[in-house]
Amino acid sequence: MGSSVPLQESGTAGGARALVSLTTTELAAALRERHVTAVEVLDAFLARARAHNPALNAVVTWDEARARSRAEAADAALARGELWGPLHGVPFTVKDAFSTEGLLTTSAHPDFARYVPARDATVVARLKAAGAILFGKTNLPPFAADFQTHGPLWGRTNNPHDLDRTPGGSSGGAAAAVAAGLTPFEVGSDIGGSIRQPAHYCGIVGIKPTEHRVSSMGHIPDPPDGPRHVRHMACAGPLARSVADVRLILSLIEGADPRAPEVPPVPPLGAAKPRTLQGLRLAWADTLGPFQADRETRELFQRFTAAARAQGVVVEQAVPEGQDFTDLVEVWGLMEGGEVGAPLPPPVREAFQRQFLPFERDLLAQAIMQGTRMDMAGYGAALSRRDAHITRLEDFLSGWDAWLVPVAMTAAPPHTPFGAPVEVDRAPRDYLEAFGGFTCLFNATGSPVVVFPLGRTAAGLPVGAQLVGRRWADGALLDVAEALLPLGGGVRWPAAFTP
Repeated sequence: MGSSVPLQESGTAGGARALVSLTTTELAAALRERHVTAVEVLDAFLARARAHNPALNAVVTWDEARARSRAEAADAALARGELWGPLHGVPFTVKDAFSTEGLLTTSAHPDFARYVPARDATVVARLKAAGAILFGKTNLPPFAADFQTHGPLWGRTNNPHDLDRTPGGSSGGAAAAVAAGLTPFEVGSDIGGSIRQPAHYCGIVGIKPTEHRVSSMGHIPDPPDGPRHVRHMACAGPLARSVADVRLILSLIEGADPRAPEVPPVPPLGAAKPRTLQGLRLAWADTLGPFQADRETRELFQRFTAAARAQGVVVEQAVPEGQDFTDLVEVWGLMEGGEVGAPLPPPVREAFQRQFLPFERDLLAQAIMQGTRMDMAGYGAALSRRDAHITRLEDFLSGWDAWLVPVAMTAAPPHTPFGAPVEVDRAPRDYLEAFGGFTCLFNATGSPVVVFPLGRTAAGLPVGAQLVGRRWADGALLDVAEALLPLGGGVRWPAAFTP
C-alpha cells in the first residue's frame, strides 16, 4: 500500500487523507521509494492533528519548526541518495514522560512545567537515529501515576471512540493520537498497564516488552540527573495500528544501553516469521484470581476462541496450576510502592501515601501502601516471591504458543474521578482493580505482552486482549499476534475520525 501513493496526489486533500491512513511501515516504504516527500507527510499529519486535537487533547506540546527543518533535510538527503535509516522522514510523537532535547518535557506535573532537557531519552534518540522526525509530545497523568489521562497541567484527554470516555492511562494521549491518526506511531511506558490498557480502550496494537529489553533511561518520574530508583517492572514500548509497525519500532528501540547497565545485549528481535493458525496452541482465561472481566468481554472471548478453534487453533481454557494471583498482585504493589514511593522525601512520600487512603479494600492500593513502608529485608523477600511466580508462569507458558487474557474488566468506561468505583456488570468495583488488576500481574512477572483488538461491544467500543508470552520471546509473540489479529476484525478507525 505504501508504494501505491503517487507523488502527484499527495498535495491534494484526498492525498493527505491517504497519507494519514497509511501504517508506519507503509509510510516508510513510500518515503524510501520517493512516492511522497517527508515535508508532505509531515504537513498531512500536522494538519490532521491540528484539526482533531482540540476534541481529544492528545498532543500537548508541538515542535513544528524543528520538525519541518528536519523533514526538508530528509528530502534533501534522499535526493542525494542518502538514507538515514528505516524510518527516514516518518513523523512521530512521543509520550511526555520521555526527555526530549530542547523540547519541553513535563511528565504532566506542575513541578516540571518549564523543564527543557539537554538530552533525549534513549528511545527518542534511537528513533531519531533511525530517521524519524519528532513533531510533538502527548498527554499523560502527572508522573504517569494513574490509569486515566488528566491533570492540572494539560487537562483531560478523551477517547476517540467516545469523547465522554477515558482513553486510559498513563499512555492515554499516545493511544488516542495513534487511534485517531494524529500520528503514525507512539512510544509509551508501562509499569502497571500503561501501554496495554490505553491500547485496549482505543482499539490499537501495543506491546509491553520483556522487562529490560528496552531502556527507560530518560523517563520521568525518576528525577533527571538524580538517582534511578525504578529498576524493575517499568517498560517502554510502541503503540501503532499494525503488528508490523510495533515490531519495526521495537526492533529500533531495543537493546543494551551504556547508560542503563541493567539492559542486556539480548539477540535482536529479527524479522517476522509468519505463523499459520492451523496447529497454533493458545491457552486462554477470562478470570484470574480476584479479577473477572465483565459479561460483554467474556462473550467476546468465547466468540474469538471459537473462531480460532474453527481455523485449526488448539484452544484450551487454562491458568497456571497453583498460581496465586492475589499474592502476585501484592508482589507487584510492594515493588511499585518500594521503588516509586519509598525513596521519596518524607513530605512527598506522605502525600503519595495519602492518595491511596480512600482505597480501603482495593488490593492494588493496599499493596502499594505496604511497599512505601518496606525496608530492604522486605524488598528482598518481595523479589524472592516474584522469582517463584516467574518460574511458575514460565513453566505454564512452555506448553503454549501464547496465553490470551483480558486487559481490563470492561471496555473504556466514562471519565471517572480518581478513586471512584468503576461499574462492572452494574456493580461497583474498586478503582485500581477495575482499571489495572489484569495488567499489573505481568509487570510483576516481567513477561512480554501484546495487546490487539479482540472485537467490539454492542455500543461499538473496542475490546482488546493481552497475549502473554515467555520472557525474551517477544518476536515469537508478535508472530502469534499477527496471525490472530484478523480474527478480531483488526484495527478499525473510530467512526468520528475516519480519514
